[in-house]
Amino acid sequence: MEQNTIRPGEMIEYVFVEGKVSLNTEDIIYIETSKHKNTFYTKEETYSIYKKLSEIEGELKDFGFVRIHQSFLVNMQYVEKISSYIMTLTTGQELSVPKARYPQVKKEYQQYLEESKD
Repeated sequence: MEQNTIRPGEMIEYVFVEGKVSLNTEDIIYIETSKHKNTFYTKEETYSIYKKLSEIEGELKDFGFVRIHQSFLVNMQYVEKISSYIMTLTTGQELSVPKARYPQVKKEYQQYLEESKD
């Protein structure tokens, strides 16, 4: 049997512009980068941090996050569907997935769905 690679939510601490905050990885819907600043969108609030998205991606990889675009890191727990290069989130928001990344993003999402059934 294949080992489940996605870990359950954990508390992680970041020093945001707003101050030091502990977040449960399950509460992060997605992270968007713009002008070297990353904005964490959570169920409750948004937080900003100056850190490379690739570093954050590495820290959150095991928690079911997928890089759908050079500017977006999405928690697959909040993905409703992916079709026609559009990722629809459970919040109703739609994010575009570039053609070049689409097959990989779709594959990672399918794997996530399979693993989350277990």
